[in-house]
Amino acid sequence: MSPIERIPFTCTLDCGSRCELVAVVEDGRLVRIDTPPREDSPERPRLIPCVRGRAHRALVNARERVGTPLKRIGPRGSGRFAPIPWEEALDEIAGRLQELATRQAHRALLHITGAGAISGRGFSGASASHRFFSFWGPVTVTVGNMSNHCAGVAAQWMLGGQVPSSDRATLLDARLILLWGNNPAETHMAPNTAHFIAGARDRGARVILIDPRYTDSAILADEWVPIRPGTDAALAAAMAYVMETEGLVDRAFLETHTLGYAPYRDYLLGARDGQPKTPQWAEAITGVSAETTTRLAREYATVKPACLLPGWGPQRTLYGEQAARAFITLACMSGNVGLRGGGVASVGMRGGPSLAGLPRGPWGPARSLSAVSWAAEVLAGRVRPPLEMAYIVASNVINRTPNTLANIAALERIGYVVVHDPYLTPTALYADLVLPIRTDLERTDLVTSWGHDQHLFYSAQAISPPDEAQTDYWIFSRLAERLGFGRAYTQGRDEATWVDALLAQTAFDREALKREGLLRWEGEPRVELADFRADPQAHPLDTPSGRIELANPQATLYGLPIVAEYVPIAPPAGGRYPLQLITPHSEVRSNSCLAANPWLQEVEPQEIWINRLDAEARGISPRDWVEVTSPTGTVRVRAKVTERIMPGVVCLPEGAWFRPGADGVDEGGCANVLTSLQTTPTGGVATHTAWVEVKRSAR
Repeated sequence: MSPIERIPFTCTLDCGSRCELVAVVEDGRLVRIDTPPREDSPERPRLIPCVRGRAHRALVNARERVGTPLKRIGPRGSGRFAPIPWEEALDEIAGRLQELATRQAHRALLHITGAGAISGRGFSGASASHRFFSFWGPVTVTVGNMSNHCAGVAAQWMLGGQVPSSDRATLLDARLILLWGNNPAETHMAPNTAHFIAGARDRGARVILIDPRYTDSAILADEWVPIRPGTDAALAAAMAYVMETEGLVDRAFLETHTLGYAPYRDYLLGARDGQPKTPQWAEAITGVSAETTTRLAREYATVKPACLLPGWGPQRTLYGEQAARAFITLACMSGNVGLRGGGVASVGMRGGPSLAGLPRGPWGPARSLSAVSWAAEVLAGRVRPPLEMAYIVASNVINRTPNTLANIAALERIGYVVVHDPYLTPTALYADLVLPIRTDLERTDLVTSWGHDQHLFYSAQAISPPDEAQTDYWIFSRLAERLGFGRAYTQGRDEATWVDALLAQTAFDREALKREGLLRWEGEPRVELADFRADPQAHPLDTPSGRIELANPQATLYGLPIVAEYVPIAPPAGGRYPLQLITPHSEVRSNSCLAANPWLQEVEPQEIWINRLDAEARGISPRDWVEVTSPTGTVRVRAKVTERIMPGVVCLPEGAWFRPGADGVDEGGCANVLTSLQTTPTGGVATHTAWVEVKRSAR
């Protein structure tokens, strides 16, 4: 009997965390996904994976898995492909690239990458492809942050840039936690966030969930406050009004650590428009009762330390900049900035351990398109010279960006499309060539922490890939050889030697890393802006004043108010689409990753959440098939009739794969069929600003 191997690896999902996984392998066969036994402490618990990480086993042989290069033989989107040998596929791509290079038409190639496919982290995926094109020539790329653009803009204007957040362990010291649009049970937003919130509650902290949905994170909360999507800045203003008029503002902190509160105070008091931003004013906008708003304001202002922990959903609305700015303003007014157990209520990303990635070559991009609205530019004919080829790596771009049907139309205008992916995704169905990629279990890589922690993972290859699947790096190495810069691209290294070369530039214990699969930096949990709070003169921020700036002249350049005012969002005219749609992440997917996982499809089928009152008014019963229609398209899906979402709002989690039926209506539950290409004033994604109608389907 062969010995059982326990091989450490980690998933590269864009879920807001990084966790430890162990592949239990017998005779080369994966028999189980496990976690390593480790000692932990209340402040440094184990990095235990969720259902997504544990379900990797079902991904290896998923029905949609691609095992050999495929060449399209039917219309795009038809799914008609024929297998071709690797050498033939690589020769065809190299020939296309050489023809563009001969004409100096490098910018006619659109390089797209992102978090829409497994294998997009480490030095595989995006890193390998960016390095390749930096040697080939100046191409067109998509740019922009689909996750937290507006929060990042607010941080730049108000804090001088993204300020590394406090370690989540400091939540244990909070006496009040406002989970504002934050759903750590499904999108972790740092390892063990839910664990620390539960620990704080066990120690007596009060937890309040502010969200249109009663999410799974509500189990952590003492109270649920439903709020209409896109009105967060109004609720924040009404809370601020109560704090200002009842003398609950921390004026000492505002005077010594901030600049620009006066115009926000004038806004609150109605000095310019004659409308004080009272809780009664906000009630008609937000759906939150004046009594609840007043109580929230008093609690947040008087209970110390209190942590306003916003998610990124509120800033994915049409004026998401205002919500992100309002959160920071409210945190400053409460005086919780720089306190252990408090926070500045900003985006809070931080760099992982210092580790070099694959170095770039001599060429940078020739031009860029917005990752949110690239399709609009293509369809409007504004991309000149026009695109002739698209090379898509680690991105299910049709599915993951707004307005799926527009993305398809734009991709169809591009002459030749190559896709790297482990699966035949909706995007791959519109490719001319699909190249099969290995999953995390089938390759070795270095994986850095996600953004709120300081971990480095050595993710070892645990099993052999099916059929002929390869790594992104392997493909680009062979393309580089065909195009004459193979040695420059590889430096004579394969993946394993690149891992050793990158680690050799550090002082890390390489053997321990490879043996354990993890290097974890311990120490006292850090507190965000503690030094700044203690001495703002000695530790200024990177703003013009060195302080937190609550009034931002930069905002007026984009048509936004100078302070965090609420900007109303008008529904479509005519009343055809009366329901607001939100498209949050799902606990069983990461963006569109894992949509092909049969285990996870059983855990949480794709359904649209609709309140009982809205369902009854439309004659809809639980599990009925319904059609959800917006100005951009229609989705046919089952209804989840529930009290866990407020009336007037429906929810279809993003990431389910687009699958048109015979009548062209999507039957896969792809939320982005219903979202538009409209962006926020600074160019952020606005997918939580969508309006729909729901009716029973004849199906």
